[in-house]
Amino acid sequence: MKTLIVLLVITISSALAAPKKWPDVPYTNVVAYCYDYTQDARGFSISFSDGSLHKGVIKATTIRLSDAQTKSLLKILNDVVDHERGEVECYDPHHAFVFYDSNWKIVASIDICFLCENHSAVPKGATEMFDLQAMEDFCRQIGLPVHAESKQYTKLFLQEQPTKEPQAKEKKEQNKTSETENPFD
Repeated sequence: MKTLIVLLVITISSALAAPKKWPDVPYTNVVAYCYDYTQDARGFSISFSDGSLHKGVIKATTIRLSDAQTKSLLKILNDVVDHERGEVECYDPHHAFVFYDSNWKIVASIDICFLCENHSAVPKGATEMFDLQAMEDFCRQIGLPVHAESKQYTKLFLQEQPTKEPQAKEKKEQNKTSETENPFD
């Protein structure tokens, strides 16, 4: 009986000591986005507390990740590397990964700025020191553009906009993404 109790204590201790993998929430779909952070007065983040996406999403670059791509992404995000990063000179995120539940409600997201080597995750808990070069390579591999200057993302966003200004109501509807809207419908 003592042996069983000792084994139980060891098992529980090991489980508690094991680092949690981010995101530690159930999800069904993962979508990669490229966006122009300057296009939304609400802030830099890809997602907002009301369940909507940033207005600067460059739709032509949006990619729904396969299971294999999701596994690769999670491996990068959860493997800690021992690299020193420079001082943060900006925070101009242009790449993001959004995790959705089966109803296309956002349950987690991470924004990444390759220019200053920084990121922000919701919920908190993503490693501070994932391999940024591996992440950049992954983004290129799946087809997300990676540019050296922020203005290149603005140019991509503007190229995608209609040449004639839509009616105010239509424009408002185009810019709002509800919390249960599938970005691929």
